[in-house]
Amino acid sequence: MISKDSPYHPRQILRKIRAIVTRRFGYLAKTEILAVTGSCGKTSATHFLGKILSDCGSCYVGVHRNGAKAIRKNMRKMRTPYRYLVQEAGIASPGDMKKIVSVLMPHVGIVTTIGLDHYTSFRTLEGTAAEKGLLIESLPKTGVAVLNVDDPHVLAMGQRTRAKVMTYGFSEQAEVRGSDVRAIWPEGLAMTVTYQGESIRLETALFGDLLATSLLAAVAGALAVGIPLAQCGVSLKGVKSFPSRLSIHQGPGGSWFLKDTVKAPYWSVPKVVALMKDVAAPRKTIVFGSFSDTGGADSRRYRAMARQALEVADRVVFVGDKSAYVRKMLTPELENRLFTIDSMESACRFLAESCVENEVVLLKSNSDIHLERTFCGLKDGFRCWKETCKRKIDCETCSESGLLVAGNLSDSQSEKR
Repeated sequence: MISKDSPYHPRQILRKIRAIVTRRFGYLAKTEILAVTGSCGKTSATHFLGKILSDCGSCYVGVHRNGAKAIRKNMRKMRTPYRYLVQEAGIASPGDMKKIVSVLMPHVGIVTTIGLDHYTSFRTLEGTAAEKGLLIESLPKTGVAVLNVDDPHVLAMGQRTRAKVMTYGFSEQAEVRGSDVRAIWPEGLAMTVTYQGESIRLETALFGDLLATSLLAAVAGALAVGIPLAQCGVSLKGVKSFPSRLSIHQGPGGSWFLKDTVKAPYWSVPKVVALMKDVAAPRKTIVFGSFSDTGGADSRRYRAMARQALEVADRVVFVGDKSAYVRKMLTPELENRLFTIDSMESACRFLAESCVENEVVLLKSNSDIHLERTFCGLKDGFRCWKETCKRKIDCETCSESGLLVAGNLSDSQSEKR
């Protein structure tokens, strides 16, 4: 018997047909469709691009839920003729991108970076690039491939398309070029963007410079569909990050929490940790949960990350069962600097009791353990301390957390000073 979730089940085939009909002949027939993929930064790029396009016309922003099944579901339910649709496209195994583009049929394809997020499925950067590059291959001759010139695996995709190629990045060869980047806490990320001899200054409320590439990808995507550069600057002025992608929140006693708790492929974690180096704060704390795609012995990887974090932070905390990997590092020399805490509730209590005014606390983990609870648990009414949870949503938006019931759900980001 064919599983009801199998792509060959009659119900799934019918759903795909309905999504394609909506795309070709229905509400999306005249919609300008842009797809964003990459190993890192695609959610943020989609979020930023959605901000720009929404200021220029009706726009559907498909962000975070980015698999083929979720995309098909959204498309077949659409009952509004949008001017723009920008969709994040995520993959987990070979064949996933083909499923997405066969339904989405984008005019513009945007690629951010290539990394080892899906090591188990693709093994190499070349394997990951081959799968994500199917988005660029699928573009029509009248389409535009928007590629990161600073990533050779992304730039090489330009040879696989009949569409026009537009490049972005920080090198001199980029058509959409970023320069003069400044991001020193408590200031937000700012940079100059230049295109065809015109320049603007982007001023945001983003933490650090890690999202600068995603900002450039969004600007280049907007330019690809005819949005003026000046409008991009207006739309992105003061923009905040997508929730839990280095989003900024005010904690107790005037402390600041940076939530980056959705993805943590091991190769990308050092880039996030490095952001803390130049932070001007009375104390800096990094809290780790779990990593993915370690590509080797977990114990060595976790201890290596502890050493890197200790170089830029005053305190480093490991929470959950993975904390056992670094316990052998607990020496008198690292007393009051390195901590291992088994439970999320205990970690939350530790932060509540020890944080000081203007301290900056970075939370970094995969979503599987919901490390954001170390912040959400500081709010009145929070009640969910279960050991395992398969929900893929932030605890602040979950009905089981108690925050919705208590009426304490705040904005996705607190206002930064």
